Order: sequence, then C-alpha cells, then structure tokens
Amino acid sequence: MDSLQVRTGQVSLHILDDDGEERGIFRFNPEDIECAKRLVELQSIISQKNEEFIQRNKECTTAEERLALLSDTVSYYRSIIDDCFGIGTSDIVFGNANTLSMFTDFIDGITPYYAKASKERTAKYKKPAKK
Repeated sequence: MDSLQVRTGQVSLHILDDDGEERGIFRFNPEDIECAKRLVELQSIISQKNEEFIQRNKECTTAEERLALLSDTVSYYRSIIDDCFGIGTSDIVFGNANTLSMFTDFIDGITPYYAKASKERTAKYKKPAKK
C-alpha cells in the first residue's frame, strides 16, 4: 500500500527539570499560521500584564499583598499558556516553579522557531533578485 507523509512543521522539545530529568515533551507548530497568531497575542498579553503588574506592585503596602499579586499573575500566565498551547503545557514546561521570569524565558526560547518558520515561509514566495 502506498503512503503519504504530510509534514506539518511540528516541533517537539524535551523539557528537562533542574536536575536534567525529563519532565515531558512540549509540542508546538511554528509553521501553523494560527499558532503564530496565538503567540503574537500571547506576547502582547504578557507585555500588557507586566505593565499592570508593575503598577499594582507599586500600590502594594505589605509583603502579603505583593505575594498575592505575584501568585495571581503567575496563575494567569499559566492559564494563558495552557489556552495557547494546550491544557497541561505550563505544568510540563514550568513544573512547580512560579516565577515571573520563567514566562519571558519561555517566550524567548520558542520565538526563534517562529522566526525561522516565518522566514522560510516568506522565502518561498519571494522572487530571486535579478543579477
């Protein structure tokens, strides 16, 4: 029987914890236009939320208020990552960690895959320069 393999561009990254133990596999498709649109939206949401966090943090007067704000922000970020990439993604990628910087690290880590896919996608439609 004949077969057909359709390459979708899905990327699979092994996620390791601090001890080098595999926590799971994170899968995403930087070639998928809808996935790329969701990443751009996610970047925008995180940027806006960071500004809000900075403002609200200035208004906090106690350590308890700051910790509650941090907890709420981290929970929100985890939920939007799961909305974007699938339920359970944040647990695989972040484990039990709860820091603000991990979200920036995550976005910075996957962005090059999207940039490469975009460059390859647009290169297919550009005419070669005449010499």
